[in-house]
Amino acid sequence: MSETLGKIQRFLPVKVYDKESEFDESSFEIVDAETNEEIGSYSLNENGELVGFSLMDEPSKGNLQKEQMAEIAQKFVDTFYPDQKEFELSAILDLDNPYMISYEKRDEKYGIFIHSTGFTVSVSTSGQITSFYCADDEEYEVRYTDIVVSEEEALDKYINGIKFELSIQRFNRDIFENGDDQYHLAYSVIEQLMEIPVNGSESSSIREEFEMDSEIEKMVVHNHNIYELIGLTAGYKLLDKRVKEGKVIEIWSTLESIGEYSFDMEESDDHVIKLCFDEETNLLLQVVSGEEYNSGGEDIGVDRAKERALEVLFTLFPDAHERFRLEASETEMDNFEDEVEEVEDEGFTPDEFIDGEFEEENFDEDEWDEYIEQEDSYAFYIHVYHNGVRIDQHVSIIQVGQFTGKITHVNVDLPDADIFENLRTSPEVTIAEAKEIYKKHLKMELMFIREYDEDGKSIYTLAYTPSFPSTVGHVRAIDAITGKAMYVDVGDATFFS
Repeated sequence: MSETLGKIQRFLPVKVYDKESEFDESSFEIVDAETNEEIGSYSLNENGELVGFSLMDEPSKGNLQKEQMAEIAQKFVDTFYPDQKEFELSAILDLDNPYMISYEKRDEKYGIFIHSTGFTVSVSTSGQITSFYCADDEEYEVRYTDIVVSEEEALDKYINGIKFELSIQRFNRDIFENGDDQYHLAYSVIEQLMEIPVNGSESSSIREEFEMDSEIEKMVVHNHNIYELIGLTAGYKLLDKRVKEGKVIEIWSTLESIGEYSFDMEESDDHVIKLCFDEETNLLLQVVSGEEYNSGGEDIGVDRAKERALEVLFTLFPDAHERFRLEASETEMDNFEDEVEEVEDEGFTPDEFIDGEFEEENFDEDEWDEYIEQEDSYAFYIHVYHNGVRIDQHVSIIQVGQFTGKITHVNVDLPDADIFENLRTSPEVTIAEAKEIYKKHLKMELMFIREYDEDGKSIYTLAYTPSFPSTVGHVRAIDAITGKAMYVDVGDATFFS
């Protein structure tokens, strides 16, 4: 057993041996001595020092506190780098098992950590080291400049770059640390700047302007047969039907019989169209098409596709012009044939490509001919509005075949009707007041920002970045009635300065 593997063995629950990698002479597979199965790997630099280690299986959960996991990480670092003094413990981040513990270099001039330098150790809550990475060999440069922008100026500039969009939001407890799972009239915080450079140069933007939802003109639909509107003509047969949990799912096809299909509305099956209805109201909720498309035909164009989508929408909701607004449309180019051509261009063969992943061992070459081409489509995204205010987190979609004009996909996403009973749509808090509330929680901190030059080398420069010391996470919304700041849960995180 090598000296390195002997040290790694101290942190493993089973006896192991190693094998040199077939692809990299500096990398080694870690193999379970009892089962002879590979359980992980490690790599060395040119000096024979450990620079990478990882285990393949997901770690089991335990009850260790982050301080205990940090002690385990420190023991691992001390085992392989016993004399190092260059890198300090800089952060402990909860990644929902494992935790990630970072050791980074502190800049001598400003005393600020230079992120992504040093060591990163991942430790599960059961105490298992799951990965280790050393970035010490990576080349980087710190570029100093005079600080001409004060913290107060940076704060004002950042606040001026923020937009607040009024909408109706559900403060989901899974997202907001102080959420209540109820719908509220609120200002969404739209940050447009990543950071404020200390030298006064232009700030990096993280958001481009986009076209707002457009109103929908009233349409009178003469054919109310939803099956015909979708494209189910007399040539289609109902193969199967199932009622489950208040939903009615129908399987249609032009073929007499189909080898395999499922009632899972999240998946498409070859040669069938699936329809899902609400059992009580008979409202169409979903359409999923897996029909084969034979190339050819003329593009119907976005205007005709939009008309087809709206015919379906107004058949389902005759008052759609009052309830919904429409995003700009786009053409979806995600069929399997395009992916096949792309990977073949890269030198891969069909037996290496399945569902976007290369799995040569599990692929039968004869199955390649079974994959069918599906039609590209125009996609229309439809948002719910209440008294002129958008209800976030609910978007419906209708997709129309680019050449056939058939409805290839429908997903209707509506909030429960009872939320509208006491929902206010006129704010008590102004945008200016919301900005002041947001500003009270915000603090601009000096940090080194990393970019890359044309050679791929890391370049660090100093800038102000937003932080929220008074809350668990970033403030993402302001209640437009009460003025309460709503902040997202960023987990159990500790940053050292």
